[in-house]
Amino acid sequence: MGNYNQSSTGARRTEAPPQQRRRVHGGSASQPPMALFDAAAHAAPAPREPRVRTWRSTLVGAAIGMGIVLAFAMKWLMSYQIDSAEARRVQEKAMRAAAAHCYEQTSNAAINACLKDVEARSAPAP
Repeated sequence: MGNYNQSSTGARRTEAPPQQRRRVHGGSASQPPMALFDAAAHAAPAPREPRVRTWRSTLVGAAIGMGIVLAFAMKWLMSYQIDSAEARRVQEKAMRAAAAHCYEQTSNAAINACLKDVEARSAPAP
């Protein structure tokens, strides 16, 4: 009786929908596909937008920088300790040689006076 479905009544649309261009390999619908291969149209590439810096990239850059600074500080500290140890060894060697010379003295008083003198000379200046 009263079926209100348009498709079953036989009334069909006779006009076709407007045709749209297909996109071919990234081309826009307004450009013909061959314009993508035109060398003159793409002679100068468009400048890129600058990269947006996020807090993560800043943090990574700071961490890398701190690692480099730490590596140089460790290198300096190691060379400083090696140089200080070498200077201390030389000083101790000279002190032992002077103390050995003190034991060549004949009296105990002379030996003790010589050792006190060596100790005073080898003591670091305050």
